[in-house]
Amino acid sequence: MQALRGAVEKPELREQQLGQARKLLTEAIAQDNQGANAGAWYYLGRYYIETGDTPGADSALTRAAALAPKCGDDIATYRNELWGKLLNAGLSAWQDGKQDSGLALLRVAARLEPRNPKTFTTVAALYASRGNDDSASAYYALAARTAGDDPNFAQDKREALGNAWHLAVRKVQGHPAAQRAGRVRASLDSIQRGITGDSTVLARLVASSQSRKARSAHLAPADQQLFTRDSTARAQATARQRATLAAALQQLAADSTALTTTFAPAIQSLNDYLAVYPGDVDAATSLAILYAQSGHAAQAAAVFDSLAAHAKDLDAEALLGPGMRLVGQGMYRPGARALALGLAKNPYRRDALFSLAAAYYQLRDSASLLPTAQRLLALDPLGRPSLRFMAAGWDFRGARDSAKAYVARADPGLAVEITVPSFLPDSAGAVASVVAANLKAGSSRPFRITLEFLDAAGQPVASYTQDIPAIPPRQSQAFDVKVSGRGIAGWRYRAS
Repeated sequence: MQALRGAVEKPELREQQLGQARKLLTEAIAQDNQGANAGAWYYLGRYYIETGDTPGADSALTRAAALAPKCGDDIATYRNELWGKLLNAGLSAWQDGKQDSGLALLRVAARLEPRNPKTFTTVAALYASRGNDDSASAYYALAARTAGDDPNFAQDKREALGNAWHLAVRKVQGHPAAQRAGRVRASLDSIQRGITGDSTVLARLVASSQSRKARSAHLAPADQQLFTRDSTARAQATARQRATLAAALQQLAADSTALTTTFAPAIQSLNDYLAVYPGDVDAATSLAILYAQSGHAAQAAAVFDSLAAHAKDLDAEALLGPGMRLVGQGMYRPGARALALGLAKNPYRRDALFSLAAAYYQLRDSASLLPTAQRLLALDPLGRPSLRFMAAGWDFRGARDSAKAYVARADPGLAVEITVPSFLPDSAGAVASVVAANLKAGSSRPFRITLEFLDAAGQPVASYTQDIPAIPPRQSQAFDVKVSGRGIAGWRYRAS
């Protein structure tokens, strides 16, 4: 229509042209029997858009679309133009501190385009930016429902559900009970080691006393007094340690109960998200951590099983990284599951094997520790942790002689220990730092070490040989390695 075009092209005549357009269109509809003419309503809608009359534009364009369905795409373009103006105006008002005005404009935008979730995600983001997570979550949920199964809004739906679970997790992160439970888990290992040590010594003292009684033997009075004092002190220490352990476990149970209730909304939000997007690594890891922190180790482990099943091309690091962190925080069962799944994709990640062995040791898993320790030893034969886990693995299976043999190799028998404190693979190769440490009071013998850099299938991609000279007592020799080759995923070495 010429008057509308003139209003746009000639700003100085805008008001005059718009007035003329309104007069012509309303007269055509009201007086010239053009009420069934889609074009009249179409141009009236465009007039209302130019004047910022949202209700008028909505009504007129709706009539036009009903009368001329084939023009729906063109009409939708103008509706979307008006919607965009409202959205931007609402954002500007909010950012200028006029929150009520901004929300009012955004609500109008939502009425204009009720099937477009972007309005609701915008409102949610504004609330989230002000720390109003409850309102933000409600609007993200509304955005996801609005998107439904419309493929045009699939990404909007995913972002809305993703933002919702992030807000839910943010709300419970750093909960005092979770922090306290972490400290308790960290203390359990040392408490249990203390109980084991004191109990072993006490058992030997009791056995010695019973043996003397059976033989009718007696200690000298002074020795008997010393023996009684030591055995009493050891018994008291063991009792204190057991009481401390019982209190710690009771506190852990109480914290787990509290966290189960506190974490429930976040866990539900994550489960809702993963029901639709089961291969999302971040969501699965967050869910597993919440389950683990609240004492639900089996559910936490199952999350990683589901992730591995649904994400067929999942990178091993997506499982190994969270697995090592969980083990480091004392959440051994889910950590072990994540590591086992990750190591199935990359069996030669030494740090992950070490963490898995540590988890199996803490879980007292006699079936799994020894084979894991053997895999670790194959990569790292001159590392004390490898040898000690071998000893523990045999001990768990009751093979005392084999356990003692590896204890001897790990401590008095190992002259030079090899460690690889840094290993950084990339698409072109890898760099590593290697340290050879003399553990003895005398100089070590010279030897040669060959490092092999492996792909995920265990095939050598590159190798590096280094002569290790005699190392002075209690000192170390360090060297760096850089190799080229694609697909390096791990390393192993052998000494000669």
